Amino acid sequence: MPTTVRLRGAAEYPEAAQKMFELSRAWFNYDFTEPPAMSRVMAWDPEFGGPHGRAMKRAMAPGEFSRAEKEMVAAVVSGVNACAY
Repeated sequence: MPTTVRLRGAAEYPEAAQKMFELSRAWFNYDFTEPPAMSRVMAWDPEFGGPHGRAMKRAMAPGEFSRAEKEMVAAVVSGVNACAY
């Protein structure tokens, strides 16, 4: 049986994570009802989630491919990996 992670609501996180969720809203330019699932999973373990978040931000920075193209690649990779997040 695959391992699962309970997605906690944003209100269950400490204040530092709450601030990160607000920054995420601004970065995505979208007013989420709840932060994205992967953001909540990563925020639960700051030692892993922090570096991962910074790497994602660098990967999504302006470059040869547009952000939309990068988002499409991320969606396809998630689909291939059967990732529900």
